[in-house]
Amino acid sequence: MTQLILKKTRIGLIVRAGVENREMVQVMGHNISLFFTAVFAVGAGLAALGGLAMALFSLQVYPGMGSQYLIFAFIVVIIGGLGSVTGSLVGALIVGLSYNYVAFLLPPAAVGVNILIMFIILLIKPTGLFAPGK
Repeated sequence: MTQLILKKTRIGLIVRAGVENREMVQVMGHNISLFFTAVFAVGAGLAALGGLAMALFSLQVYPGMGSQYLIFAFIVVIIGGLGSVTGSLVGALIVGLSYNYVAFLLPPAAVGVNILIMFIILLIKPTGLFAPGK
């Protein structure tokens, strides 16, 4: 949904243009600071929604409740390619499926397999699977 908004709407066009050339968007008459603040607010809201979902899943709330998943988030972004939403989706599928299959067969090696997959993908394609074109 977020990708559709950023790719197919006028607001997404303004935000993407503001990232590339802030001054030009301001000259065109748009308050880019307001747009960036709104994007930050939407991102914070999505993060809060993710925290709520995790709290409902684990039935507890504590300050570091997402810290054990940071390594997986890092691996997902590196596998998919920095800045690619589609790559993040594919990376999340690769990481999730490989972790679950290996955790079922050999639990101590589950995280290591994801790191190995990331290492192999970086050797083959250093920018990730779906790196955005420049």
